[in-house]
Amino acid sequence: MGFGTLFIGYFFLINPTYFQYTDIIGAVIMLLALYRLSTVNKDFFYGMIVSAVFSLFSLGELALILVDMFLPSGKNETVISYLSSARYIIIFVLTVFILRGIADVSKEVGAGELNKQVKTSLPLSLIFVVAAFFEIPLLRLISGVGLIIISWGAFITLLAIVVYVINMLVTIYRAYMQICMPEDELPKPKKSKGGFMDKYWAHIEEKNRKYAEYKTNSHNNKKNKRKK
Repeated sequence: MGFGTLFIGYFFLINPTYFQYTDIIGAVIMLLALYRLSTVNKDFFYGMIVSAVFSLFSLGELALILVDMFLPSGKNETVISYLSSARYIIIFVLTVFILRGIADVSKEVGAGELNKQVKTSLPLSLIFVVAAFFEIPLLRLISGVGLIIISWGAFITLLAIVVYVINMLVTIYRAYMQICMPEDELPKPKKSKGGFMDKYWAHIEEKNRKYAEYKTNSHNNKKNKRKK
């Protein structure tokens, strides 16, 4: 329910053109995932709050698109552009909290390679801020060579966002595989002749043990802070 659901929700962000129709679905799914993960890490809790804001924002965005579809207006188009700019800022903040949460938990359970990947992805999340800049309606007033440069910059940025979202999906999937949540625990299989399933189960048990230790340490630290 945790990282697996988050993977599904973040997948909807791969839509760079008709996102007004799919954002609400992805935002709600990510909200459910981060609600479940919020007990693990404070950054996931903050991400849950941002995801709730994103859900409400997406609902308003969808409503405005539907209104503009039946009652076209030049003013609506300008508002939609500003909303698109704000959307990228929200996604940027949400992505940062998700990555920070994965970084902290991966460090606690000893997933070093995943932790390195997350730290590399964090500064690259600024691509959403760049995309927000290109959505500002005032840029459309520029003409000539400047307009051509802005158009190409916006196009390249969209492609970069698709690549970055795919990279994020790989990161979330690795978190799903390497950070086993208690609710993801599978029934223990019977002994296999080849020993493959025995090794697989031992791997799952090891991840569960590390996660249990992480939760216990986090609980004890919070308890000690309250006493102080």
